Amino acid sequence: MGQMNRAIAREGDDRQKQDRFASTLVIAAAIIASVRLAHDDISRPSPRLTSVIADSVQLARSILERVIRQLPTTVFFLCKELFENRS
Repeated sequence: MGQMNRAIAREGDDRQKQDRFASTLVIAAAIIASVRLAHDDISRPSPRLTSVIADSVQLARSILERVIRQLPTTVFFLCKELFENRS
């Protein structure tokens, strides 16, 4: 019974992390696309609009994946630096 509750809790935590990453991805892609389309007419769908949005999502995804891969190392060095500066 306890194992089932832990599995459900872990599933909820995983879903929360995925939701956080999904929202981060959407925000990053929107910023990238808005910069790339700043001088374009985006009032109607066009092949360029679709292409820029798809490229922006791919770029945001690759940035997020790189940040996630490097996050443990970054956190370690930040904590180490904070600890050394306290002494």
